[in-house]
Amino acid sequence: MQLRRLSHRHEWLVFILPYAVLWLLFLFGPLLFGFIISLHRWDPLRGNEFIGVRNYIGLMSSSRFLNSFLVTWRFVLFVIPGIVLVGLAAALILQFGRFHGRSAFESILFFPYLLNVSIISIIWALLHDPDVGIIRPLFIRLGVSAPPLLSSSFWALPMIAVATIWWLAGYRMIIFRAALASIPHELYEVARLDGSGPIRTFFAITLPLLRPSLLFALVITTVGGMRTFGQVILMTGGGPGTSSEVLALHMYRLGFDFLDFGRAAAVGFVLFLMIFAVSMGLVRILRLTGDLQ
Repeated sequence: MQLRRLSHRHEWLVFILPYAVLWLLFLFGPLLFGFIISLHRWDPLRGNEFIGVRNYIGLMSSSRFLNSFLVTWRFVLFVIPGIVLVGLAAALILQFGRFHGRSAFESILFFPYLLNVSIISIIWALLHDPDVGIIRPLFIRLGVSAPPLLSSSFWALPMIAVATIWWLAGYRMIIFRAALASIPHELYEVARLDGSGPIRTFFAITLPLLRPSLLFALVITTVGGMRTFGQVILMTGGGPGTSSEVLALHMYRLGFDFLDFGRAAAVGFVLFLMIFAVSMGLVRILRLTGDLQ
C-alpha cells in the first residue's frame, strides 16, 4: 500500500522526464558547451587552450564588436516598436473597424509572414536595386533626391528594419486579434454607457487586458530582433563598411571567416545575456511575474 502511494506521488516524473531530457540535450547542453568554448582559444585542428575570460576582455577592446553591439541595439529600437505597433494597430482596425474587404486586408498583412527570410530579403534587395528597383525612381518622381538606400551607411539599417517590420507585423496582428476577441464585449458596453471615449476605453480596458499578449509579442520580437542575421547578410552583407553588421553577423564572421571560434562563442554568450536581460526586464515592466508563476 505504501509502495503504491509512493509510486502515485511520483508519477508526474513520467511526464516531466522526456521534456527534461530533450531540454538538457538540445538547449542547456549546447548553451553550456558554447560557454566552455568561449573560455578557450578554440582550434579543433591544432588543439585548444584554456584562456579564461580573455576572449571577453578582447571583445571589450574590439572596435568592431562595439560597433556591432551598437548596431544591434539600433536595429532593435527600430523593429520592436515598428512590428508591435503596426501589428497592434492592424488588429484594432480589424476588430473595431467596419469596412468592406476586411478579410483581404488581413490576408495581405499576414501573407509576408509565410515567406522565408531569403525570399523577403531578395524581394526588398530587388526593390532597392538602382537599375530594376522601384523605390529610388519613386523618390525621384516625388522630387526627392535619394541615394541607393542600401548603399548608404545611414539608411541601410533602417531599410532592413522596414523589410523586417513588413515581414513580421502580420503575425503580431494575429496574436493581438485573438487577444482582442477574448475581451468580453460587455466591458465596452459599460464604458460606452459611462461616457468613456475610444482613447480612454483603450487605455482603461483594452491595453490592460492585452498585457499577456503584449508581453509575448514583445519578447519574441526582441529575441528575433537581437538575433537577426539572414536579412542583413542577404540585403547588405553588413555594409556599407560595417554600418549594418549586427552581433549575429559579427559572430558568424569571427567563427567562419577568421576561425576564431572562442571569441565567436563569447559573442554568442553576450548576445544570449542581452536577450535574457531584456526579456526579464519586459516581464518586470509589464508586471506579469505573478501571472507567470
